[in-house]
Amino acid sequence: MTVVLCALFCLSGISALLFETLWFREAGLAFGNSVWASSVVLSSFMAGLALGNGLAARFAGRLEDPLRAYAALELTIAIIGVVLVYHLEALTPLLVRVLEPVLDVPWLQNLIRLGFGFVMLLLPASAMGATLPVIVLALRARDPSFGGALGRLYGWNTLGAVAGAMLGELWLLERFGVHGAAFAAAGCNVIAAGGALLISRRLPRPGRPPQDPRSWRPDARSLRLLAAAFGAGGILLALEVVWFRFLHLFVIGTAAFALMLAVVLVGIGIGGLAAGAWLRRRPDAWRAAPVLALAAGMVSVALYAAFTHNSAFAEGLDYTSPLLAAWLTAVLALPVALVSGALFPLLAAGLTHSVSSEASAVGWLALANTLGSAIGSLLAGFVLLPVLGMEYSLFGLAAAYGGVALLARVPAAEGAPSRWNLVATAVFVVALALFPFGDMTGYMLAPVDRWHGGHEHEVLAVREGRTETAALVERRHAGERLNTFLMTDGFSMSASATLARRYMKLYVYWAVALRPEPKSALLISYGLGSTASALVGTRSLETIDVVDISREILSLADVVYPVAAENPLRDPRVRVHVEDGRYFLRRMPQRYDLITAEPPPPKNAGVVNLYTREYFSLIRDRLTQGGVTTYWLPVHNLLESDAQAIVRAFCDVFDDCALWVGQSFDWMLTASRGGLARPTEVAFSAQWRDPAVSTELRALGFERAEQLGATFLGDAAWLREWTAEVAPLTDAWPKRLSNRPQQDVLGTFLGRMDAAAAQQRFESSDYVRAIWPTALRERSLRFFELQRLLNSISRGESVSWPQTLAEMHRLLTDPVLPELALWRLGITSDEVHAAQSAVRARRPLAPHAYTLARRKLVDGNFAAAAKDFAGLRGSSGDRTGPKLLEAYALCRAGELDAATAVLAAGGRFSGDAAFIESVAWFEQTFGLRVPQTP
Repeated sequence: MTVVLCALFCLSGISALLFETLWFREAGLAFGNSVWASSVVLSSFMAGLALGNGLAARFAGRLEDPLRAYAALELTIAIIGVVLVYHLEALTPLLVRVLEPVLDVPWLQNLIRLGFGFVMLLLPASAMGATLPVIVLALRARDPSFGGALGRLYGWNTLGAVAGAMLGELWLLERFGVHGAAFAAAGCNVIAAGGALLISRRLPRPGRPPQDPRSWRPDARSLRLLAAAFGAGGILLALEVVWFRFLHLFVIGTAAFALMLAVVLVGIGIGGLAAGAWLRRRPDAWRAAPVLALAAGMVSVALYAAFTHNSAFAEGLDYTSPLLAAWLTAVLALPVALVSGALFPLLAAGLTHSVSSEASAVGWLALANTLGSAIGSLLAGFVLLPVLGMEYSLFGLAAAYGGVALLARVPAAEGAPSRWNLVATAVFVVALALFPFGDMTGYMLAPVDRWHGGHEHEVLAVREGRTETAALVERRHAGERLNTFLMTDGFSMSASATLARRYMKLYVYWAVALRPEPKSALLISYGLGSTASALVGTRSLETIDVVDISREILSLADVVYPVAAENPLRDPRVRVHVEDGRYFLRRMPQRYDLITAEPPPPKNAGVVNLYTREYFSLIRDRLTQGGVTTYWLPVHNLLESDAQAIVRAFCDVFDDCALWVGQSFDWMLTASRGGLARPTEVAFSAQWRDPAVSTELRALGFERAEQLGATFLGDAAWLREWTAEVAPLTDAWPKRLSNRPQQDVLGTFLGRMDAAAAQQRFESSDYVRAIWPTALRERSLRFFELQRLLNSISRGESVSWPQTLAEMHRLLTDPVLPELALWRLGITSDEVHAAQSAVRARRPLAPHAYTLARRKLVDGNFAAAAKDFAGLRGSSGDRTGPKLLEAYALCRAGELDAATAVLAAGGRFSGDAAFIESVAWFEQTFGLRVPQTP
């Protein structure tokens, strides 16, 4: 009997976690994934659980056949659970209409969301909450040990939740989709219900339970134990929020989150089973609850203090490795979860001494524990992390376990183990006194060193907000600012470096070239503001909406742009919205001439729904007729099948979808609503005549309008052929985006970037012929070979000096593209600006002299460049480069004899193969005759 009921309740745990995951996913689509919306959904779910606990506590003792009642609860969960998965998002239009009058009142919006969420989740969550007290009542009728029965059921139910988390994330969603996973969860409920009914029919009918002469009165002891359960639930859920935020500094991805959750649940489940076994052998073991509470606080401090040592072996693991996520969670959280999992059965056993029935004891305790959990998660996200930060939150929560121990204490007159209490209290106080304050700073900066350790850098600002930990890092050269990087949760997400700005601003420059004079624009995801700056620089725009889910990232704009006039968010045309981008598209009635977006990479947790067919349909619906969308496709962290699924989803929505390369493996999807009309060449190239825009265009390597065409990879016909064998990424099939990381991006995507093949596709494309100015299209063809060179540069491929000279010479002669020539020489405008800053500030120029000489060379100031290179002989780390570039500058200045002397002084037989080959290039290109002197 016990074994069967535990198995059935394990199935119930599998179903509960599956449904919870699916409901949260669908609720995110319906209500948005902002921190407020997510918290509202969680609160609604937890309130439903608490209501179920309370009803069970009040009425479970009156049930004549608890197994039949349990079966009814499981069937209720199955039916309503599937209905919610299928239809929860369908409520969005109704919710949008209700919210329309209060769009400018955020607190009222969230209150209405809470109401919707509560109503939707009330019945199934209440049924879930009632299952534990009811099944405990059924098992208790035949099991003499209440504590043992409760521990077993609680433990197996939690371990079932572990299985549900892993099954859903790693198999069910990928194999059967969201709807298939919902039916799998419902199947578990149906099996549990059927098993309960079968047992009920085969056993004698128990009849109405005898009334316990005691009626529960909330005496001091019971109130303290309920308060202890409330505190224990709140502390553990708050710790879970803080742990996961902390561990996101080291791991990434939805699979990592599922594994982290599974490890915590394993600890809780094993703790419950252990407590059940203990209570079976020692019915008075509940008296040790205060010691366990103190142990949880001590262990949480000790594990955090030892985290560096315990995680050392994982340093070689990739940050996407599931093993890394599981191990780090285990060393930080597993023992605390195990101890906390044992607390619930112990507190329940203690409560039976003053509650009229054991089912009521479980119900009231579960009610208190669930309410505590709901408040704990909200407290952590909205108060502790934003106000105290991760480290002080960990300390405060560890210290709060002392309050739980105080509430759970048993008077010495009743035989409490006072000696153990005193020892545990002493060790607990010592652990708090030795808390390693300051370690968190090192943990938060360790990822900065991992990403930027090979470069001179400084951390400008750190924000520990409600949704992530954001750090702003300035990379420097010889003390001068080069560029800025934004890191969120330990990973580099955006940068102001030249090549990063190139692809981020291309989203605007391409759209304005093909759809001139746009009046309204929407940007989803702000980052460091590069795309927003390009929008602000577009004079024709009258309104610009910027949407980002993170208030902390938006707040860093004032640090990135200390001069208010340069801050794009300070532009009077810009309206900022702290909201989930998908939900914003649903609720805003406005249409836009341009919608552009660069959300986080699609494999980050919670981001996949910003790359699905349904989301792209929302974008299309919010475009004006002839409006344009440009969208980031970061293939550097995607398998080819992942990229194909996203592209297929995009092309399913837009007939004129096309693919372009921004830089390296940062690609761009483009499309329009209703097709694009071919602009005139004058209108297409207007940005290159705008003084405010043209300087940045040239700095980003778009020195001529013709170069825009050379970023082409393929039109709709080619994309549909490429994706024909792959199903689109949709809301119902999120795992068409795999959990596997990209290992060979060059081997996977380099062939798709072949410039010669792209040129042929551009030349033969009916789409290009229809939208590209004819003369400009013909002139663009010659730039594809230069695009191949640019792709090589952006990937950081190193080349020999002879090849560098040949390619630089081409870029400085026909056509003249000085910025790309500068890139070929290994620097961008970032280094040039740093050098010029040193000149203005009259700081030492020695570290920057080589940069300034190369700038003069590509700008055509050959005589001055030759003089500067001559002064660098022997002082530059590159001994060959300055000599060869001096000779080149002299040749371009017409001083061939001087160039010959420089090369002869280098020695044809110096043993430097690159120098010898370079001399041959000079002889062939400029007709020099360099003596073969040793």
